Amino acid sequence: MLTTQIGSIFIPVNHLERSISFYTEMLGLVCRGIEDWGGGSRGATLFFQPHPKDAALLSLAERKEPIPVTPFPSFNIRCKDVRTLHTELQARGCQVSGIETWDSEWNHHVMFDVFDPDGHRINIIELSPIAAEVHKS
Repeated sequence: MLTTQIGSIFIPVNHLERSISFYTEMLGLVCRGIEDWGGGSRGATLFFQPHPKDAALLSLAERKEPIPVTPFPSFNIRCKDVRTLHTELQARGCQVSGIETWDSEWNHHVMFDVFDPDGHRINIIELSPIAAEVHKS
């Protein structure tokens, strides 16, 4: 296979500076700066620090037209303590969903969604591995 990894996830936004503030101040990403993408278009690339080798980037793409949002998250962000972050984001006035928990065969999931300034749903998730027995056939 010639493809190897996700390079960047693009999120359309109406107000670039407002969105940068949300993703950096509320979710802890680092912005490497506002970039001129040509044709009057601007964008910004964000990442977590320290930036893991080959990790996907989050790129905010400023748009002039209204931005449609999906009723489900386009991506999720891993978190060490979902309950604390949920409380902190609520206290800071962010729109958040309730906390949900569920188990898969591999992990215990604790998660909620937070909405960015343009209404995009971002899933915040904490995963704890479940010790699974290996059955030999």
